[in-house]
Amino acid sequence: MGGVIGSANQNQNQNQNQNQNQNQNQNQNQNQGTGDGSGVLIPAVPRLIGVSPAVAEQPGEGWFRGNKWPPMDRGAIAWPNVSLAKKSSKRFPASPWEAQYYAIVVLGEFVQQGGWDKFEPQLSAILEAADVASELAQLAALVDYRGGVLSEALLQVNGIDNFFRGILSFTPGSHPATYGLVMIALRVGEFQVMHYKARFDRPRASTLSPLLMPPIEVPGHAAFPSGHSTQAHLVALCLAKVMPDALSQTADPATGKVDPALSPLQRMAERIARNREVLGMHYPSDSAAGKLLAELSCPLLMQCETVNTLVEHAKSEWQ
Repeated sequence: MGGVIGSANQNQNQNQNQNQNQNQNQNQNQNQGTGDGSGVLIPAVPRLIGVSPAVAEQPGEGWFRGNKWPPMDRGAIAWPNVSLAKKSSKRFPASPWEAQYYAIVVLGEFVQQGGWDKFEPQLSAILEAADVASELAQLAALVDYRGGVLSEALLQVNGIDNFFRGILSFTPGSHPATYGLVMIALRVGEFQVMHYKARFDRPRASTLSPLLMPPIEVPGHAAFPSGHSTQAHLVALCLAKVMPDALSQTADPATGKVDPALSPLQRMAERIARNREVLGMHYPSDSAAGKLLAELSCPLLMQCETVNTLVEHAKSEWQ
C-alpha cells in the first residue's frame, strides 16, 4: 500500500507542478495582453472553497466536523440579505463598477459627440508628408538603442497607466476618480485609433524593412496612427486637467516661457510613443498622428457627462 500511496503522491505532485506551470503561462499571457497599452487586463483570482474543519469538536464526537460555505457545524445558518435593491445608490467611481469596465460604458457617450469620426483630413496631412524611406532609415538607426529601453518598453505594452501613476504616485485606491479618468482615456483612445487605423490601413514598418526585426510580436492591426501615442497623449491631456497646475507650467530653459510640451505628463507620453519606434513597431509619423488624434479627441471626451463629472471629482482628490 505504501508504494501505491507514493505513486499517488508523485502523480499529485506532477499535476500540481503542471498546474503551476499553466498558471504561470496564463499570467504571462495576461500580462502581455494584446499590446493596446490599456493596462486593463485583470487576471482572475480564484476563490476556492474547500471543506474546513470546525474550530472545536462537538460533544461525544472524536472528530472535527467539516464546513463548506456557509458553515453548518453549529446548525443551519440563516444570514439575512443586506439589501434587496435593484439599482446601486452610488455612481461611478464609488459604484460597484471597476474603472476598466465603466470606461466601455463611456464609449456610448463619446460616440454621441459629433465629429469623432471626422478627423481623417487632419491625419491624412501627416501621412502624405511622411517620407517612408527616411523614416525607415531612422528606425534602423534606433535599433542600437533597444537595449536601453527594452525592459521599459515591454512594461508599457499594456501598462501605460502605471508610468503616469508614478509621476505623482497615485493608485486606484488613493485617487479613484483620477484613475477612472485614466482608464476612460485609454479606452476611448483605443477606440479612436482602431477606427482610424482601419481607415488608413498603413503597413507596419517591419513588413517593409528586414533590418528592423522587432523584439516582440507585432500587434495584428495597422500602423497609422500609433495606438500607444494616441492613448498616452490622451491620458496626459486628461491628467493635466485634474492634477496640480505645476505639472503643466514647465518653463523652457532657453526662453523662460511656459511650454506645456515640456511638462512631465507630455514628456512621458512622448517617451512612450518614442519607445514604440525604437522597438520597430511604428514610424515617427505614426506617433505624430497619434498625438494629433489625442488632441482632437480630448475636447469631445470632455463633453461627455460622465467625464465632466469625473473631472470635478478628480480635481478634489488633488486639493
